[in-house]
Amino acid sequence: MYVPVPCGPGIPRRDREQSKIRHARLMLILFKPWRNVEDLRNTNMSWLDSYESFYSTCSQQVWHCIDNMQILHECKDSRDD
Repeated sequence: MYVPVPCGPGIPRRDREQSKIRHARLMLILFKPWRNVEDLRNTNMSWLDSYESFYSTCSQQVWHCIDNMQILHECKDSRDD
């Protein structure tokens, strides 16, 4: 299993209230097939609701990749403690 480590701004954390929506939007952009924004979320859904719906139905491979990104944050936290 691989953990994507993108260059540029860091991936938002899902365990911090101030970055949950950014995390949800980015995970949808990265992992959900789309051609326009309506493919990522319905107009009557929030980014967070759309992400939670996607996360509950995505493949195990995608699920592990998303979780590994969060684990990377947690490992950096432990290293810094």
